[in-house]
Amino acid sequence: MGSAFCPACGNPSPTVITDGRAAPAPPDPAGTAPVLERLARALSPKYDVKRLVGRGGFAEIYELWDRDLDRRLACKVLHPEIAWTPGMLDRFRREAKALARLQDPAVLPIHFAGAGEGLVYYVMPFVEGESLADALRRRGSFSAEEALQVAEPILEALAHAHAQGLVHRDIKPDNVMLEAKTGRVLLVDFGIAKLLDPAAAVGTKTSTGFTVGTVHYMSPEQALGQANLDGRSDLYALGAMLFQLVTGTPPYDGDSSAEIVGKHLADPVPVASDVNANIPRWLSDVIVKCLSKKPEDRFQTAGAVLAALAAGRTAGSAPLTGAASAERRVQWLAEAVPGSSRPGSWVAGAGAGAGLVAVLVVAGWFARRGGYVGSGVMLVHNALVEPVELLRSGVPVDTIASEGTVRLTLAGGTWAAYRWRLIRPGNPPIGEPLEGPLPEPGRVRGRRVSSITADVAGQRYFAPLVTNTSASDVTLEVNPGTAAAVRCNCLVSRGAVRTHVGYYRLYENSAVAAYNSAHPYTGPHADREGFATRVARPSGALALMF
Repeated sequence: MGSAFCPACGNPSPTVITDGRAAPAPPDPAGTAPVLERLARALSPKYDVKRLVGRGGFAEIYELWDRDLDRRLACKVLHPEIAWTPGMLDRFRREAKALARLQDPAVLPIHFAGAGEGLVYYVMPFVEGESLADALRRRGSFSAEEALQVAEPILEALAHAHAQGLVHRDIKPDNVMLEAKTGRVLLVDFGIAKLLDPAAAVGTKTSTGFTVGTVHYMSPEQALGQANLDGRSDLYALGAMLFQLVTGTPPYDGDSSAEIVGKHLADPVPVASDVNANIPRWLSDVIVKCLSKKPEDRFQTAGAVLAALAAGRTAGSAPLTGAASAERRVQWLAEAVPGSSRPGSWVAGAGAGAGLVAVLVVAGWFARRGGYVGSGVMLVHNALVEPVELLRSGVPVDTIASEGTVRLTLAGGTWAAYRWRLIRPGNPPIGEPLEGPLPEPGRVRGRRVSSITADVAGQRYFAPLVTNTSASDVTLEVNPGTAAAVRCNCLVSRGAVRTHVGYYRLYENSAVAAYNSAHPYTGPHADREGFATRVARPSGALALMF
């Protein structure tokens, strides 16, 4: 398979979990076969490669069908003509692993990434809808309210990513998807420019053979080829995109890339309300600050931009709706209110009372959205080492990654209609099925949080994470401590690190045995037992070495 991440469980391990030894398809060193055929060979047989659905500047997009879970997926295949070096592939895997940790409703997640048959690819959910670029071509421009409904989820996603040290580097309308059924705004292709060539000068041909970046939305520091970009570069691109949303055109244009880059570097910042008189002045001011030439003159965080938008809606002429996260409300308010860096300074002077009321209104709204107050919102946290599926009245509504958290808006303020179900690793799935109702939420730092743990209906479970240091591949047998042992039907390759083999019931005398795969269950084997007290809570994780 050649996958850097297991397609079934997303485990960042070189191990391929299988119930037998798969014979690899013969390679195509010349790369002459169509990409669709090569991708089908590179992926696990559980995926059907259906069709090519689109092409972009650095990738082709194929529709997949997941046979096991009966769902559509999208696979981005980076252009085969890219000259991938071992160092680039290593960087791709590291960055993909980091990106897979992002848990935000507006970030399109990566299910798994891999390389094989001369292709480098990653798989994500299939989105039925259109790009923001297509919507702009079709409509021309958006109203101020519609523009903010697009910008705010993106800002929330950027705040989440920047807090983890991840920079998008290519914010533009082509990388924003508008889901047709729900209207959800999704940010795609996070960090791809860095994956391909982090040191390349933007707007020029790189060592990978194609152009990285888009000149209409490029920050001055990115245009100059600075390698150590931070989140403020994304905020500049967001400002350029927001300018285009409300005016119908990017802030700078020209007959060549060099001319446009020159304007980013030297021309005065355009004022959106001078182009479209219907734009509130406060919104135009936010865009101008985002487009400041020097990073230190811009908003310093995505949260600060969101706070400015919230303050503008409260005090401005347009009653616009927004979607700011309560988790960052203190930071946002501190940066949005003039003089707030000194405690008490912002209550002094004329108009302080009105400003205080506005801030309290915004803070209360944030608190309700974040689950700090009220009964209509709560957070669901998955403490397990495997992803879980969230169901409402038996219908899947979301997937929560390991250590991930999602926000639920509850109908009638109750969570009784929700259940969760473990997504087991392997193909076929290994380990015991695990599911249950959502636990009653408790208060965590003031918020209502329901935590999914390895303690279910009074029974504890454990998840062996197996490292194989032996000289051969091994197969495993898990004895949960009852009358029947469970053969996991899995193969743990020599050199595998922390391989996932599912969850099992935990008792004081639970044990795990590893057998040489050449003599399964008859030859020499190694036992591990007496580990019940070492099983981690709340995840149930147990690291074992053979």
